[in-house]
Amino acid sequence: MIIKEIEIEQFRAFENVSFGLGRYITAISGRNATQKTTVLGMLGQPFTISKGHAMYGCKTIDGYNFRSQFKEKFKISPEHDVIGQHKWKLNLHQGVHSKEYYSVESIARRQGDREPTLRFWNSESRTSGAGYIQLPVYFLSLSRLFPIGESGKTNEVPIDLTEEELKYCVKNYRQILSIQSMSEEASVGLEKGTASRTFAGISDDVHDIFSNSAGEGNITRILLAILSFKRLKEQYGRTYKGGLLLIDELDATLYGFSQMKLVEYLLEAAKEFKIQIVFTTHSPIILKCVNKLQRKEFQEKGIELPVYAYNSSVVYLEPQYDRVGTRTIMPKNIMSSSELNRILNDINLAAPGGGNKVNIYCEDKKAIDFLRYILSNSQHVNLDLYMDFIDINLGWTNYIQLYEKKVPEFRNNVIVLDGDVPQKREYRNKSRLVEESGNILILPLVIEKDLFVLLKDYECFGEFSQNYSHVSALTYDICFNEWPLDADQYNTNDFKNWFKHIEGVLENQNILFQYWCDKNTDKVATFIDNFISKFNALAEQKDADGLPPVIVAESELEEDNEE
Repeated sequence: MIIKEIEIEQFRAFENVSFGLGRYITAISGRNATQKTTVLGMLGQPFTISKGHAMYGCKTIDGYNFRSQFKEKFKISPEHDVIGQHKWKLNLHQGVHSKEYYSVESIARRQGDREPTLRFWNSESRTSGAGYIQLPVYFLSLSRLFPIGESGKTNEVPIDLTEEELKYCVKNYRQILSIQSMSEEASVGLEKGTASRTFAGISDDVHDIFSNSAGEGNITRILLAILSFKRLKEQYGRTYKGGLLLIDELDATLYGFSQMKLVEYLLEAAKEFKIQIVFTTHSPIILKCVNKLQRKEFQEKGIELPVYAYNSSVVYLEPQYDRVGTRTIMPKNIMSSSELNRILNDINLAAPGGGNKVNIYCEDKKAIDFLRYILSNSQHVNLDLYMDFIDINLGWTNYIQLYEKKVPEFRNNVIVLDGDVPQKREYRNKSRLVEESGNILILPLVIEKDLFVLLKDYECFGEFSQNYSHVSALTYDICFNEWPLDADQYNTNDFKNWFKHIEGVLENQNILFQYWCDKNTDKVATFIDNFISKFNALAEQKDADGLPPVIVAESELEEDNEE
């Protein structure tokens, strides 16, 4: 919505790295000392509302002026933060700025005879006003989290909410914190404590702001921040191009359920009020929640979109060491469930795990080969990242028995039966079970037999020889020298032996698969759609990665037009 991605040429432990941001919410994670808060500062630094802008003088409900505050985001080291050794670029969405990017570098701020201090400014211009992009920004630092009970004397800060704003605040406060009842006389209050720290909370006829926990205060401050952007959008209409909300340690003081509800709320609020929200977190719950949102959108849109085209994103900051022990931070956009599991292990300094996958069971190796072929052709992804093909050579009746016995492994993973199963007499009593199951499918062909029948046709064999096989030695007579009779004269073993024979001549069974699929596109498409549907439902249950759709719409690659 505002920032597409950040490219960091140099900034402390960052060197020549980049990562993308979600359109609406981005979770930045990493172990301690990986510069998460620094990244928030780098993202927010170029944005402010300067004198002369229509929104100049506007304040948030809790008194913040929508301007970039250097001291909130950066603590400069006199020894290690050397002037000229900080440079980064923000790539921007269309309409945010006169250019599609904004470059920043550290320069010297000269103050008479005193030693110059460091400041950040537009690397392409030193003119007055060139140091900022005119958009509202709000940085919610950890100072919002102080416990009011430890503050000593506090002073009430006047707050003026409309009736609609109060209802909005109380409603979402209750939903995020799962508070079942609250007086209709509830009110929102602000108390200013020591060190200019402000505590927000909700009072009703049961308790007041002074008995609110730090978690309640955290939620209230976030809600007031959202309402502040809502005010700008309503007051300034088209002049309001969106805003940037930065939150340090989103999960601090919040229990698990509230963390999930807060992420859901932030995404919807960001869409409604045109806010790009970026926050830091260590919470596995929040990271899983954001990742799940992104994976769901990924399944809907396809695989060819850049990170910034998705509504949400997870960024992980991982420390690395060179041969002499120099520590650098490598950011990485996390897309898949397996990647997420890896970074969760890294946060805890635990050995990497294998991640969640859906297992695929077929009746034999040939069925696995065919299934791999048609899935690879339709998906254009590395299937091994999504699924494991288990080669155990069980017959269809064995799979049905295991399913009926409610063995979890054979209820929670995909079973693909051979194409001839519906022709079996015993299948009549099991057909409804298979049709109603959430994980059993039937291949669209009897592999060896159907290919035999197809190539036995003179016209089809000629087409195959000319356009597919390119093996001059494979004549019709050689292909069927041991099998001159019609297909109904042979049994299953005969067809298997024939397939082994022709596969040996071609040295590539995929040619055979390709020809059959090209002749049966409707059957393949129907099977693939059914497979993806059942696979993704199982993946959702396992919190594993679902498969993207077969077709990726080109329109999704275009910028969204926003008012």
